[in-house]
Amino acid sequence: MSRAVGVGRVLLLPFALRTFVPALIGRLAYGLFPLATLFTVQQATGSYAAAGLAVAAFGLASITLPAKARLVDRLGPRRVLPPLALGCALALALAVWSSDAFVLVALIAAAGLAAPPLGAAMRSLWRVLTHDSAELKQRAYAVDSIAEETLYLAGPLLAGLLIAVGPARWALLVTAALLVAGTLGMVAALPADARPPAGGPESNGGRRFFDPGPLRFAGLRALLAVILVAGTGTSMAFTCMAITAQQHGHPAAAGALEAAVGLGSVAGGLLWARRRHRRDRFRQLALLLAVLATGLIAAAAAPGLIALGAVLAVTGTAIAPLFVVAYVAADDLVDPDQRTEAGTWVNVANNAGNAGGAALAGALGAVPGFLAGAALLAVTAALLGLSGRAVRRPRWERTTNSPRVPTGRATPRRTRKTGCKGS
Repeated sequence: MSRAVGVGRVLLLPFALRTFVPALIGRLAYGLFPLATLFTVQQATGSYAAAGLAVAAFGLASITLPAKARLVDRLGPRRVLPPLALGCALALALAVWSSDAFVLVALIAAAGLAAPPLGAAMRSLWRVLTHDSAELKQRAYAVDSIAEETLYLAGPLLAGLLIAVGPARWALLVTAALLVAGTLGMVAALPADARPPAGGPESNGGRRFFDPGPLRFAGLRALLAVILVAGTGTSMAFTCMAITAQQHGHPAAAGALEAAVGLGSVAGGLLWARRRHRRDRFRQLALLLAVLATGLIAAAAAPGLIALGAVLAVTGTAIAPLFVVAYVAADDLVDPDQRTEAGTWVNVANNAGNAGGAALAGALGAVPGFLAGAALLAVTAALLGLSGRAVRRPRWERTTNSPRVPTGRATPRRTRKTGCKGS
């Protein structure tokens, strides 16, 4: 079988499309959310400051993702995701009818606290559908990452269209509707194996809810440090794009530059999924960070916006693969019943890096910002390459030599490796 066929094979797995499609509908809501919230709050209060504070409040609430993912690990997606989605949608719907800045910010923050971890939940399901086969799972994560990048391109476009034809609160209501419809559709289609590990909520090796969880693994902490650096570097690049577009007198071109990065990321994810990768995970990360660093150096030297867009499109090919590798590495580094939570820590580390990188680039300016981001990424890549650090595959994965492909039965046969997580 060719590598390209292997990518398509992921979507033909039993239960794949019937769960993946509604999950994408729900995740599309997160693509609409920033613009829908920004303009809803601005139109209601007349203040961009309040609007920015509301968006920031939702982002800060993402720190609760690991806690929500731990609930998914322990209780299962059916018991956790629908209440979260309904709570988030209710907060957004209430925000539509308010004009008080304080109330709006509080409601948007509450929506962020309740936002369901659909990305992690879908990756948890991919592990069930692929029976944790290393090859199939990596391709499934690549398909998932490509789809997510596409949503973050399509989401702002759809939000902009809705805002252009009506008041911004329509876009926020559509956001809430997509979130509920997608979450309920995904949960309704889950296979019977999508449940917590045997033993129920009180199992999980006797660990308590407030223990360090997957963070007790040194390998995962090292991975999160790498993702923190990657998030910082890429965020610096995005901020520098906007600064460069402004300096050239075309601030609207920042959107086109971001789209170029997104398209490059989608292409990179497709190429990455078509290949077998023999290097250990940290060496793969070192290679991808080196590609990003090289791209930022070239971006600093780009003579114009068109050249900059071309450079960023090529540089973006490393972004989706970087997160595919990070999610697979997180799976490898923790216990099977903690993988959903581990994946969300990858998101938290990236978000933290994004916040720091934006602030740093704003203080440095375009060319110094590109070069500083490149230096940070290059040094980290060099350290990873020189350390020779490999992700040790856990005993439960090393004991299996060949991938298992799910049958057409509603309840696939259990193996030692079957586990469930979410993001």
